[in-house]
Order: sequence, then structure tokens, then C-alpha cells
Amino acid sequence: STAQASPQVVVSIKPLHSLVSGVMAGVAQPKLLIRGHASPHAYALRPSGARVLQAAEVVFWIGEEVESFLSKPLRSLARKATVVALGDTEGIHWLGLRKALVWGSYEHEEEEAHSGHGHEGGDPHLWLDPQNAKLMVQTIVATLQAVDPEQAQAYQDNGQGLRKRLDVLDAKLREGLSSLSQESYLVFHDAYQYFEKRYNLHPIGAVTLSPEHSPGMKRLQTLREQVQGSGVRCVFTEPQFPPKLLWVVTNGLEVKHGVLDPVGAELSAGPDLYFTLLNNLSTSLRECLL
Repeated sequence: STAQASPQVVVSIKPLHSLVSGVMAGVAQPKLLIRGHASPHAYALRPSGARVLQAAEVVFWIGEEVESFLSKPLRSLARKATVVALGDTEGIHWLGLRKALVWGSYEHEEEEAHSGHGHEGGDPHLWLDPQNAKLMVQTIVATLQAVDPEQAQAYQDNGQGLRKRLDVLDAKLREGLSSLSQESYLVFHDAYQYFEKRYNLHPIGAVTLSPEHSPGMKRLQTLREQVQGSGVRCVFTEPQFPPKLLWVVTNGLEVKHGVLDPVGAELSAGPDLYFTLLNNLSTSLRECLL
């Protein structure tokens, strides 16, 4: 009966779904919109997803910076739902988008910190900083308490436990990645800035700034020269995208290859996914760079 009385909650991507699942533990299961290997950067809403949105009472997403495909459906299909863009969470630490594919030494001059609204041109991969995740959890708790006051205490208790667990994760990652601050590497697309700056990592660039736009041969050649001259030890692909562009950059060079996944494409959805996702990033970096 509790599950039947609980609100119909829909979440866009796996990392956010994991946090919402943690807050709703013991009350109900939120529905995940983007499943499997699909990337939010190139997702097309299916009829089944449209039906889920029509029945939703609460929808959580980052915002149109990540799930641009959702902007129109939310206005047309989820008019009656409480729609929460977690990117608008008060106090969230926003970073500015990097404008170049090759970053050279790890610099901070393009970093922009934002709080709440007014983050146009910001890097939307906010969830890869556990401190941002803690703030999102607070927003998730408050939203669900307002919609479902009968379960307010359960949401409060779950949220408190989840924030403590995020602090433990943060400390573990900081310790595990402390030896990598001087190791250079290249990523497929510029999705990891929050993780990199949180843990003082040293990427030299990305094959593409956005997976929707493939770089030309001139840029790929520039990256190849940068890899040759900067002591790059490892290049990272992503499971959602073909690695052929990375092969152009690294063909014939003595570099190791690894896989980084910013959204948990190959992980099972649920409350543990967020923690597995960030631990996997740490493990992949350490295995390839050490």
C-alpha cells in the first residue's frame, strides 16, 4: 500500500537515478528514463519513455545542458509534474566549459564557479563531484518531502545516511588518487573536469569537447603531437562511443589504453550505482597510470 501511495518519480540519467533511489529506499522505486548504454547527448525519446513522463508526478534531471532532448517533452508530456533541474540546486559548484581540446599544463584560468542559477556556458557534468552530489541529495529530499509528506521522515533519514556515505566516498577517492597528480593522460570527451579538479588530476586534453561534434584532422594531428611531446601514459575511451578517433591520435605510439565512463553505461541502475561509478573511475585511472 505504501508503494501504491508513493509518487511516480522519473529520473533522466543513471547517476541521478542512483541518488534518488537512495533517498527513496524503502518507500518506492523511481523510474529511469535513459537505460543501458544510451548517452544523454544523443538520446531520442521512445514511446515508452513518453508514457512514463505522462504518468510522472516528479521528474528529476540536470537540465537542458545535458538532457536537451527532454526540454520539449517536459513541457508537453509532463505538464502536471513537479520538474526539478538538479543543476539549479542552490550552492552547486559549476565550472566553465573548457574551450580548447589541448590544455597543456593543468590550469584553472577558465574555471568559473557558479551557485544556483546563471550557469549558461557551464560544464554540466556536475555529478562527478561528490560534494555536488551531496547538495543534490538535499534538493531531492526537500522535493520528495513536499510531494509526499507522509514519508517525509524516511526521506530525511535516507538523505542523511546518503550524505554521510558520500563523505566516506570522497575521502576514499582523495586518498586513492593522491599519487596520480603528476601523471598525464588524454580522454575521449571533456566530461571529467569536476572529478579531475576535485582530486587534482592532470589531463592534457580531450579528443572532442562534445561527442556530438567530431574534430577535424587538423585538431587530431595537434592532439597527436601533444601526446608525443607531453609524456602521456594513457588514453581513455568511453563505452558509449566508438574509439576510432582515439586510434587516429594514438596509432603507432607507445601509450596504454583504458576506459572511463561518466554515466555508468555498463552498470546496473540502483542506489549503489553512483558509488560504483566513481570508484570505477578511480580504479581505471590508477590501473592505467601506475
